[in-house]
Amino acid sequence: MSVAEKIFRRAQTLPGSAQTAVLEIVEQLAVRYPAQETSAPLTLQEAAAMRGKIAAWDEDWNAPGMEAYDRP
Repeated sequence: MSVAEKIFRRAQTLPGSAQTAVLEIVEQLAVRYPAQETSAPLTLQEAAAMRGKIAAWDEDWNAPGMEAYDRP
């Protein structure tokens, strides 16, 4: 069981005013420690679609002289 589940289960047993206090604490912590945005991994279908799109650029990307665009 995750920590969040443990907190949720324990908070359910508290009186309403205590539940409100727990919620206020959690909201304060959320401001102080914002959640890290993470993206979900690609599905096999999404990865295949992305490979197809990138493959269309392969010839241009690897064309002679294109390394000039790598320099600042």
